[in-house]
Amino acid sequence: MSKTRLKTAVRTVGAVALSGLVLTGCAGSAKPGVAVQVGDETISTRTVDRASQHLCTALGDEFRGSGTVVPMGFIRQGVVQLMTLSETAHQIAEEYGVEPGAAYERDVAQRERTAEAFPEEVREDYVEVMSANALATDILEQVGRAELEAQGFTDPTVEQVTEAGTDIFTSWPDRNGVVVDPRYGVEMVDGTLTPVDTNLSVAVGEAAQAGLETEPDATYANTLPETHRCG
Repeated sequence: MSKTRLKTAVRTVGAVALSGLVLTGCAGSAKPGVAVQVGDETISTRTVDRASQHLCTALGDEFRGSGTVVPMGFIRQGVVQLMTLSETAHQIAEEYGVEPGAAYERDVAQRERTAEAFPEEVREDYVEVMSANALATDILEQVGRAELEAQGFTDPTVEQVTEAGTDIFTSWPDRNGVVVDPRYGVEMVDGTLTPVDTNLSVAVGEAAQAGLETEPDATYANTLPETHRCG
């Protein structure tokens, strides 16, 4: 599996980059047991842990077939970003009175067909996490078009729709709040929710420093206990 495909499978840069979209937010002190707070809704650490393990199970055979091994922390980080994106998209959709459309439904149907090969308990989380980008793209286009129509545009271009939708997604967290537990190693960098070292301790040894890399280090991952790695 190529590095690009791996990144697509388990995370999105800055929550997601969709034709210029950046999801802003902040790392902070989330409530105990809360991985992310998006507006008034929360995603629990238990939910993230479960979904991360299920995603690892779903991708495990492909990882092993290509000799890919990644730390589970890398999987959890991607799951946090994608779940945050998905919850944000749902709340924006509710605010604008729109529902996911045909493009998202097609993506979900494709994920569901793929998930038929996985254990039953894994399927729902796999589909939800892996379809987050499609959901955000769908909602971004709908709310962008709705915003332009409200402003009197009768035949906006694709670029105008994308720009309007991106503005909505970018400004929404500032108005409603997105707080991520620092343990997941993401924070704001130039307006984008980005993987960084948010540990309070200082990594000294080579192995410890490898664990802080924002790209998966296979050599480091292979030194971890089985429960702390995927592949």
